Amino acid sequence: MVRRARRPGSTIELSFFMTTLGLSLTGVAISNLILYRTCVHVLRHGRAECSSFLAVDKTNDTQYLEKEVQRYAIFVNSTKSVLESLAPAVLSLFLGSWSDRHGRKPLIVWPLFGIATTSMLVLIYSMVDVGPWWFILTSVPYSLAGGVATLSTGSYSYMSDVTSTEKRTARMFTVQLAASGGVVAGSLLSAPVLRAVGAVYLLLAGASVAAFTYAFTNVFLNESLTGVVQGSMTSIMDLQLVTDMSRECFRRRPNNGRAQVLVVAAASSLSAFVTFGIMNLEYLYTREKLHWTLSEFTVYSAVNTLLSFFGGLIGMSVLQGLFKISDLPLAAVAFVSAAAEYVAKTLAVDSWHMYLGASLAIFKGLSASLLRSFVSKVLPADVVTKFLALMSAVESLCPLLAPLVYSTLYGATVSTAPASVYVLSTGIIVFCIVLIGVVLYFRRHATTPYEVLQPEPF
Repeated sequence: MVRRARRPGSTIELSFFMTTLGLSLTGVAISNLILYRTCVHVLRHGRAECSSFLAVDKTNDTQYLEKEVQRYAIFVNSTKSVLESLAPAVLSLFLGSWSDRHGRKPLIVWPLFGIATTSMLVLIYSMVDVGPWWFILTSVPYSLAGGVATLSTGSYSYMSDVTSTEKRTARMFTVQLAASGGVVAGSLLSAPVLRAVGAVYLLLAGASVAAFTYAFTNVFLNESLTGVVQGSMTSIMDLQLVTDMSRECFRRRPNNGRAQVLVVAAASSLSAFVTFGIMNLEYLYTREKLHWTLSEFTVYSAVNTLLSFFGGLIGMSVLQGLFKISDLPLAAVAFVSAAAEYVAKTLAVDSWHMYLGASLAIFKGLSASLLRSFVSKVLPADVVTKFLALMSAVESLCPLLAPLVYSTLYGATVSTAPASVYVLSTGIIVFCIVLIGVVLYFRRHATTPYEVLQPEPF
């Protein structure tokens, strides 16, 4: 029989720090490489004419090419996002129930292996002079290994196994803080390292970090469950696993329990939709509207993440720890913070406006951990991973759909109203606030702050 071990001293926080460090270290350099390859191989401009796209410090030399190159590069990135989302969306439907029998660790180390392999392929791509469409193939290992969706399901389920109800929110947030720390470190190091050693060696460093993270986690991370049975690839693709997950996730529960968790999942998915929609456009937006250099953007990214880091600490230690604000009201505060950020960026006409938006978004990063923590507390232990897997399955569609919506909107309005993507984001986040309000209304009559929602017969 599989049991929850609750083993202390896991290494999952370090794994998340190293993963986001490697990704943020190379992210903007890869964006510049795609712009350059698009300019040269697709639009057939001269190499000297396009070389400014590779520069750490942006000049006005490519200003007349920016809109044309950005439109095509957005199309390439959107196609890549589709490929990265397909397999994780399907796998998430199976892996929740599968991990209850075969363990959480595979759901963590498999995606890390995929990230490491993809990082190595990106390194090879940077050394071969081919067009931007070849870059899409580097995403295949990442996608087949489950991507962020599987990593998210595995890590949050792992935290649910090894922590008590009282400490779960804080522990889940430490994982998020570790990831934020990696983003800050990678963003600050990106431009100086790129300037010092060039793109190829920067990507080599990123691939090395990813390979080390996989090896370290595979060796030192303890399985959170005891009595697990080793599974095979064929055991994953069992339709009975999807049936089990669907039956438990959509089972009726008292006090509108089914509606509560499904509405929370909807709010989480819409928030993820905005995140993945904006993710690949903010650098392009600041290049186009504010004429930022790569160095300026990486500094801004680091400051933005650092503010989110400290906002998270304040939220967890003061608002939740001292004032005892529970998960859902604090998640509503996080969404209000995000809406304020997008309004500020919509109206941005100067660089300091972006930093104002980042300051207003100080609590934005709390929402993902808080919503998953809430779900893990109100559902029975044997249902938590299944529901987290369902949330990951839905959210893994966001990198598939969001870039298509956002990129289409940005491409159509880049010349007239590039901030339209922030207007859309504001509207979606306001709707998320409404959804949290609905769940709080349902919870008002609960007998305890976190009443476990046991199932009712169908």
